[in-house]
Amino acid sequence: MKKLHRSNRQKIISGVCGGISESTGISATIIRAAFIISLLFGGAGIWIYLILTVILPKTNDKYVDAEIIVDEEIDDNEKPYQKIRRSSTNSIIAGVCGGLADYLKWDVSLIRIAFIIMSFIGGVGFILYLIFWLMFPLEEI
Repeated sequence: MKKLHRSNRQKIISGVCGGISESTGISATIIRAAFIISLLFGGAGIWIYLILTVILPKTNDKYVDAEIIVDEEIDDNEKPYQKIRRSSTNSIIAGVCGGLADYLKWDVSLIRIAFIIMSFIGGVGFILYLIFWLMFPLEEI
């Protein structure tokens, strides 16, 4: 999967749905419909859309080509486990999402979106973020 971004090509308002579509391969129409349906259930869709507009980077290219992701080979000399650390370089608040993204080898935008969605659903994301902030040490530079 490609990194999440806002699209220049499939853009109606700010390109959030088009960028999610280009990154995941799901039709932009389905993503737009999901945002519209979420407006009917408490209006969380508008907040999520606005937050994604701020968080997601805009693409530099007019047209985004598909990327091929190749699995990396694992070196036998690597440590059998890696500690989760808060990121000092990829942080907005405390680096929790950046650290999780580095550990899971995911796009940091996916982690941020998950925390935002969980925060709107009962506040679990906010509580988890605070717990991880206290549990994970800051990475050494």
